[in-house]
Amino acid sequence: MFLKKGMNLFSVGLVLVILLLSGCDSNDKTMKNNYYLSLSGESERWEVDSYEIEIKSDTFKAGNGSLTMKNETENSTDFFNLEVYAVIDNEDRLVQAKSVKGSELDITQMTTGATEGGTFLDDNGVPISLEKVSDIYMSIEWQDKSKTMEEKIDLYNQEGFFD
Repeated sequence: MFLKKGMNLFSVGLVLVILLLSGCDSNDKTMKNNYYLSLSGESERWEVDSYEIEIKSDTFKAGNGSLTMKNETENSTDFFNLEVYAVIDNEDRLVQAKSVKGSELDITQMTTGATEGGTFLDDNGVPISLEKVSDIYMSIEWQDKSKTMEEKIDLYNQEGFFD
């Protein structure tokens, strides 16, 4: 009886040691961080919803958000421009741009489109991580009647993001 109980205890202990050792790996593997953000924000006249940013060690993707003009069901213009910037090491870096020109373009509901490319690199050639991004914002410019309008929408601020 004691022998059988001792063997069971030995078996359980052996399994635990094997599991512990299998979790240890002598190879030095660098941890790769992947970031996915779904951002929203608004300004006086505009609202952005589900603007996506994906940062990986080898790619950077941004876009696929929706942009809605607040309290408007129809607003036609012949010029519309949006630009998205990430502030990295106190430098504004263009992430995405979309510009539309044409007569009688309704801008009340639009998509941001998307962009994809290689990763952003810092001055030393090292891929940018989310920790280096302090702000992400969208700048919108459009023609309203006879004057050009411009608004900024904050999408991400590192200081308030994790509060």
